[in-house]
Amino acid sequence: MNALKLSKTLLPIFIFLTLLSSCKKEQPKAPPPMQAPFVTVKSEDVPIYKDFAGQTFGDLDIELIARVDGILTGIHFKEGQKVKKGQLLYTIDPLEYETKVEQVRGQVAVAQSNLVNANEELKRIKPLADMNAVSKRELDAAVAKDKAARSNYASVQASLKNQEIERGYCNIKSPIDGVIGLSNARLGDYITKLGNASRLNTVSKLEKVRVQFTVSEADFLRYQKQTKIGERITDLQLILSDGSFHPQKGTLNFSDSKIDPTTGTVTIEAQFPNPDGTLRSGQFGKVRVLIRTEKDAIVIPQRAVTELQGLFQVSVIDAQNKIETRVVEVGPKTGTDWVITKGLKANEKVAIIGNQFIQPGSTVVPVPYVPDPKQIASTQKN
Repeated sequence: MNALKLSKTLLPIFIFLTLLSSCKKEQPKAPPPMQAPFVTVKSEDVPIYKDFAGQTFGDLDIELIARVDGILTGIHFKEGQKVKKGQLLYTIDPLEYETKVEQVRGQVAVAQSNLVNANEELKRIKPLADMNAVSKRELDAAVAKDKAARSNYASVQASLKNQEIERGYCNIKSPIDGVIGLSNARLGDYITKLGNASRLNTVSKLEKVRVQFTVSEADFLRYQKQTKIGERITDLQLILSDGSFHPQKGTLNFSDSKIDPTTGTVTIEAQFPNPDGTLRSGQFGKVRVLIRTEKDAIVIPQRAVTELQGLFQVSVIDAQNKIETRVVEVGPKTGTDWVITKGLKANEKVAIIGNQFIQPGSTVVPVPYVPDPKQIASTQKN
């Protein structure tokens, strides 16, 4: 009986202890610290580049302009191909101008005959005048006739030369060695020497190309100050429309003499060697200019910086692996990085948190940050 009472008394206690033990086992454990990719802040000399939109021009771009009217009867080149100086490019129907040449040649022959007659007449009268066999009036008339014949002969000779020049304009030749563009006229077109119809084509000399781009007034003033202290801009790169770089470095040619008051910009021209002829006149691209070199600059990836209402912040990992939010001041961007002008020191650890939910003061497990190669390539193109 005593044993039965004892078992009834102990049973509730046993059940309570069992439930208590079960509750203790089911309590959730604290989650492990999240991993936080980080970079170590470095101090290095950073070249600062700036890109400017530009357009290419040939070293020489010479328009072929018709100087006579007529039907286009010949095109003697392939568009987009190289041409030589003096090479025949276009022919305009010369019949009208050949006829004019022949007409003036006839006038020259008549004028020459008149000159010979006048000269012979003067030769005959002059000795007679010396002997007073003829009057002085007859001598003066012979002299005047000879002068008139000479003047007329010179005039028609000049007219013949002019007509021959116009006849020569029917054959349009290349003024330089270069590359010819697309023709603005086709066989059978009537060409005039006035208006846009006279512009037949363009021949470009492309051993070197000129690239014109505009810079702001502030950038131009900065360039002038650098020039005065002897820091000339010598590193110019041309980025093509597909993002590739032209292999040859460029040099500055000149800057415009005035600032455009409507845009507040200055036009600058650079020149790039083009030995393989890959660049053509009229292309668009970007001129990348080395503005300056930041000495001992603090540099971190752009992904490590967040902006909130005009404030720039980074997440610093302290010695206890805790996250500390810090406000910084930023400078220029360079590639995938950002120059930090204030708020960070070399060798500090900066977390690349991204979209991870990590609160300030959280303990993290630092892991080295590995940048995405695709992102690097994309940034270099831009």
